[in-house]
Amino acid sequence: MKFDVIIVGEGLSALTTVLKLPANLKVAVISRNTYFASSSYYAQGGIASVFSPTDSIDKHIHDTVVAGDYICDESSVKKFINQGNTILQWLIDLGVPFTKSNGALHLTREGGHSERRIAHVGDMTGRSIMHTVIDHAIRLTNITWIYDHEVLDLIIISSKVSGVIVENLINKQLHKIFASKTVLATGGITGLYKYKTNINASNGEGIAMANRAGAKISNLEFIQFHPTVFQLDGRVISLITEAVRGEGGVLNNINNERFMFKYTNQGELAPRDIVSRSIYSEMKETNSSNVWLDITHKGQYFVQEHFPNLTELTAKYGFDLSKTSVPVSPAAHYTCGGIETNIAGRTNIDGLYAIGEVANSGLHGANRLASNSLLECIVMGRECANDIANSILTIEKYHLDELMYIQNQYSVSLNNFTEQIQEILWHYAGIVRTSAGIIKGIENINQLSDYPKDLMSYADYLRCKNIRDAAMLILDSANKRLESKGCHFIQH
Repeated sequence: MKFDVIIVGEGLSALTTVLKLPANLKVAVISRNTYFASSSYYAQGGIASVFSPTDSIDKHIHDTVVAGDYICDESSVKKFINQGNTILQWLIDLGVPFTKSNGALHLTREGGHSERRIAHVGDMTGRSIMHTVIDHAIRLTNITWIYDHEVLDLIIISSKVSGVIVENLINKQLHKIFASKTVLATGGITGLYKYKTNINASNGEGIAMANRAGAKISNLEFIQFHPTVFQLDGRVISLITEAVRGEGGVLNNINNERFMFKYTNQGELAPRDIVSRSIYSEMKETNSSNVWLDITHKGQYFVQEHFPNLTELTAKYGFDLSKTSVPVSPAAHYTCGGIETNIAGRTNIDGLYAIGEVANSGLHGANRLASNSLLECIVMGRECANDIANSILTIEKYHLDELMYIQNQYSVSLNNFTEQIQEILWHYAGIVRTSAGIIKGIENINQLSDYPKDLMSYADYLRCKNIRDAAMLILDSANKRLESKGCHFIQH
């Protein structure tokens, strides 16, 4: 199969690219899941944009750089933030039903923001945006939707990415699909952690494949942990949006003591890395597995109006957000680093683009400011489509051979391999790290490197290789950064 453009993934950055590419291009969208399994779909908070008369572009830029611990690429930050209003208006024009108050957009506030600037749709913004965007995307006639297929590796011909190797998840056959341009919108790397906010989170496959192709990878030590994740009996139920704290929610320890001001004068409105470490420290100090998030003082009507989905969800498990405190603890949430790109997703490898969470566009630095991610997805998707539209598309006549599938009844358990990786990263590259622990993590990953590929299918061999390589990239990046910075905290 041959296309002009292959897009790997079906989150917001992928779908934005789909909507903005010229209609004369033949485009394939390859996805192992569907759009409602993406991280974009589960984004509760909203999209950051300067819409308030008391706010300014400069304030938003400043908040982003401060949250990123001053290692953001400021020129990239300015490009993203300056498009905020355009992006928000585009979504409104598409039909996204943003929450309003007195006829105007209702803007909420989240940790790290100095102003109210988060446009949202209740407490399930991502779901609403994704439903709206997919409704427009599926009408396009130049798009081939290839579902139930997993991309396992990139095809490199003469130092150029010329397509992908995929497995059909139904019949288990491997195929090569060729294209002039390949866009990775594969998400981040938090699926490699034991506790994460999205059960469908990516395992860093896109980053690993790009790295093998020669793409530059940077800032992978900066894994953001969401501080308030609703967990019961060691199982993640759902993240609880930052907006709960933005609207007045407080954090108490198991002794019912409010503790955040012990750690920072920003209290509950500190950036996520600070809140996560504070919760981690409080849990250690009180020998507990959680702290408590409480917004009941705002009143039942207020909480149910602002957070209807979370109220319903927590009530199912015996904790009604509008009436009771809710047990929370941190979990891996977002990959701040990734494949080095410009704002259009262009990498250093010919034919390869990376957009959304898989990319390191320079926006996030050492820690992502809340609700900047959906903005990044849309800006990168639009810019990527423009860049591709203005480039020369050439597809050579390659031999379209089908790769052999190796069936073996003694195949090694991929799940067991993944679980071992998750345990290693959670313990040695988690919220608080030590230099000795990072070295131990590297040693443990190296011990897993000799998986017996002769006893598994070629597809599972590539999967193991991808997650092992991705995990090692995190630990190697962490090992090289000696000082604490943003999400990367070294305990001496």
